[in-house]
Amino acid sequence: HLIENAQQATDKNGKVSIRLSGNETMHVVEIEDTGHGMDRDFIRDRLFKPFDTTKGNAGMGIGMYESREFIRLLGGDLQVRSEPGKGTLISLLLPIADNYAVEA
Repeated sequence: HLIENAQQATDKNGKVSIRLSGNETMHVVEIEDTGHGMDRDFIRDRLFKPFDTTKGNAGMGIGMYESREFIRLLGGDLQVRSEPGKGTLISLLLPIADNYAVEA
């Protein structure tokens, strides 16, 4: 969902980058695009609201919500930094664990 969102927000002359980093306790996956970006109000009020989409019939509006909830279930977090006209940086913070089993 996250990479596809970045691609859809970026025109053919833009760029989508994926970076991996981390330390002893955390993996970090960054997805950055040079797309149209989002303002603070949109991020706060709509980005993670399920079934709220800006894509019309092309989307269901659950990708960002599902992604954040899954990462939180793993004990991590999803952070968003964006500015209209300058693109978006999505950071996935994933804890390193000895046991990857998830209890539901």
